[in-house]
Amino acid sequence: MFAFRNQPFKTLYLLIFIPVTLFVRLPYWVLISAIPAFRPHKTWSLKRTISLYVIIVANNLPFQIGFRAPPGDPAKDSVSPETTGFAWVDAVPEQLVTGELAELARQNQVKPARIFGYWYGVRDEHGKPGQHAAKGERVLYYIHGGGYVKGSSHPSSMWTNIPKGFVEKCANIAKRSFAVESRLSSSAPFKPENPFPASVIDALSGYRYLVEVLGFETQNIIVSGDSSGGHVASNLVRYLINASLSGLAAPGALFLLSPTMDWANTHLGTAASTMEQNHATDFVREVLLNGYSATSMRGSLDASELETNPWLSPASLKLEQTEGLFANYPPTAIVAGSLEQTVDAMRTFRDRLESDSGRDKVVYFEYPNVFHDWLMVTSLEPERSQAYSDLGKWLNGVYGV
Repeated sequence: MFAFRNQPFKTLYLLIFIPVTLFVRLPYWVLISAIPAFRPHKTWSLKRTISLYVIIVANNLPFQIGFRAPPGDPAKDSVSPETTGFAWVDAVPEQLVTGELAELARQNQVKPARIFGYWYGVRDEHGKPGQHAAKGERVLYYIHGGGYVKGSSHPSSMWTNIPKGFVEKCANIAKRSFAVESRLSSSAPFKPENPFPASVIDALSGYRYLVEVLGFETQNIIVSGDSSGGHVASNLVRYLINASLSGLAAPGALFLLSPTMDWANTHLGTAASTMEQNHATDFVREVLLNGYSATSMRGSLDASELETNPWLSPASLKLEQTEGLFANYPPTAIVAGSLEQTVDAMRTFRDRLESDSGRDKVVYFEYPNVFHDWLMVTSLEPERSQAYSDLGKWLNGVYGV
């Protein structure tokens, strides 16, 4: 990994990579995919097939040349929040980080930090974001994915198609969304930074901002996250339940899109696993198997923690015990695609959640013919619109709208 991260090798690599992709790979993809039998899935259109190939290449490129800095620049974005939707988020007081989370933070030398985020949806009468909550107002609190090592909630980021889509298609539920920009993790050959539980602490800071600064009632907050952000969102809710913090009760609802819940890859190993079955129709296998995200996330914790610690891998098949770990969750929706490589782990987490919190609290949507994190790909229709419609109907039931 990262063989071309340093100059001049990075530039030389890109000078070869870009023309080869545009003038060799892309024409080949179009040519071979023109024959439906040669597409990753027989039901896919040419457009969907090419979309997956492009995502695979874009997803793997940073593991050759290194990761770009996130597009958000608080020094610039904070100057014109009317344009960017920018908002500062103060660090949560350290005394609110307790119990097992505090011990993990101690081991990884993680402290709360001032962060920021971006608002999507309606503004106040002056066009400014981050207005105080109206009486009874609901809000979507979104945590982006990216395997802990990339991703952003900045308006230019592809990930923000998810909260933008929600406030567009589910406006009767929530007319605005706040997307937190949590700290990204890293490890060798880069400077090790922001391991677990930095992401959960940042999510807690954002949650506290919504409640204590803007006055949202906790039951009117819908926590959401995709991929690794789904893992963070679930951990945040679990922590709020267990910690019983004054004024910071669990949210009214939780929805997880393609949550990555088994960082130890314990579901891998049989031909029947979805990691194998869906090898050709998804893009996350190589990222999970190269181990960089998991190593960066766990920090100084022993590698075995990925298998045995429910905070790190809540769907691991090697947890010593699971009963009671996920009790008292709010109404929760899990959104998956049948062609994802990590569907097995999502189903395992669903089953554990149903067992602990009750089947009436959990709804599982598995859509055919789509790959990982597909709500951020606006061209994946009609599944994308159908998912928002289903989420809207489910939340109508949750909130009695």
